[in-house]
Amino acid sequence: MRSMSSVFYYLGIILIAFSVLQAAPLAVSALYNERAEFPMHIYVIPALISLGIGLAFVLLLKPRQMTPRLSMAVGTLGWLVLSLLGAVPHWLALDISYLDAFYEAVNGFTTTGATFLTGLNGLPKSILFWRALTQWIGGLGIFTLFLFVVRESGARHSLMDAEVHKAPSERYSPGVFSSLRILWLIYGGLTAVCGLLLWAEGMTPFDAAAHALTTLSTGGFSTHDASIGYFAQAGFEHAVAIEYTILAFMFLGGTSFVVFWSLLRRKWGSVFGNVELRAWVLLLLFAAGLVVLADRSNAAVIGWHAHVRGSLFHVVSIASTTGFTLRNLSTPWFSPGTQQVLLALMLIGGCVGSTAGGFKVFRIAVLGSLLRHRVRAILGSRLEVMPLRLGRHRLDPGEIERTVAVAVAWGAFLWVGSTLVALISRLDGWASLSAMVSALGNVGPHYADPSVLSPVVEAIYALAMIAGRLEVLPLIILFSRRTWR
Repeated sequence: MRSMSSVFYYLGIILIAFSVLQAAPLAVSALYNERAEFPMHIYVIPALISLGIGLAFVLLLKPRQMTPRLSMAVGTLGWLVLSLLGAVPHWLALDISYLDAFYEAVNGFTTTGATFLTGLNGLPKSILFWRALTQWIGGLGIFTLFLFVVRESGARHSLMDAEVHKAPSERYSPGVFSSLRILWLIYGGLTAVCGLLLWAEGMTPFDAAAHALTTLSTGGFSTHDASIGYFAQAGFEHAVAIEYTILAFMFLGGTSFVVFWSLLRRKWGSVFGNVELRAWVLLLLFAAGLVVLADRSNAAVIGWHAHVRGSLFHVVSIASTTGFTLRNLSTPWFSPGTQQVLLALMLIGGCVGSTAGGFKVFRIAVLGSLLRHRVRAILGSRLEVMPLRLGRHRLDPGEIERTVAVAVAWGAFLWVGSTLVALISRLDGWASLSAMVSALGNVGPHYADPSVLSPVVEAIYALAMIAGRLEVLPLIILFSRRTWR
């Protein structure tokens, strides 16, 4: 019970901070003169619920010393509870069920972006902004923002480790608070630059802000049904520049923020010696080359420049798990070979320490090094000592063990989830697999028809999105008895 008390105490702090965020869409609603009763119903209600529950937890419960397993429990419950509350504006403002609203909220906070909403152009600006804001908050992880209000440094350190447990990365600063501040300054600065460029290229200020929020967060929520393809279809003068700008910032969103911190400090050796960064760039170039080759017949229709640009755009969008598109991925415009390449990119994802989802390039590199090491050990002498390395760096045995554990958990969740969906829905094996890979990798686009998703399938995919964002293991820990002792 003491463990449960601690978990809900810190969850209460997060809920209090979350209630303040409702002021942002309220301000947008006032700016665009939405009717007075509209924001009062859809934003004040969840804010009061969040504030009331949070205060009750903080005032009535007493925390104990935070441990790794308790911090993971707080993280898992936090993503779930905030999605439940974040769904309320969608539920009250739109003509959809609460489960659909919850599904949309999970898509936002986990930066998956697999929306089923249509007619986005006609939605209230405050709702569109709330969708974008949920993705921007979820981009660096919900708790990396809310940890600013946690006073205890030990608890803050433990909760931050739970949120960014995905793999070891260089600490920005010796203090957790300083590291958080640096992280959010980089994130906010890049978002602001992206928004200003999009505005200069012809987007309205609102569209520029909304797309900047969902580009750096690699979330992919757009304000238009046609996603980024809308701007070319609508005849924007600088539509090509808009595509290139979003492409560039999707790449930056999928790159480790440690690289940006090294650039700011002019540590060129750390940048050019980063093995994951090199693998990330080579992966994108190789995949783009395959897509250009597989869909080469499209060049006769739109020209080689548009074909190469579109191929690179979709490769970076899927690999960074942003999910912006210029065309619907399930159409015959994309060959079966291209769909296979994009499915593999959904699994891999972006870099560790970025806003991207997926299994992560770093872990793929670790597994590749492990395979190469085993082959060399079999072919070499028994007396030869061969340390396991990734580039010039020796790999820690604990990190290898963690990578293998996450790989097994991912594989098991992917197989069970896709099989279950195929059994209970009208989706075939390919569609159910691609949708589960997309959900678990927090990508968004997939090859399944959203109109045939039942409430049960939506619930399964929502759980997969949260599991993918937490990297599966914290979700498993939540159901362990030892967590609550």
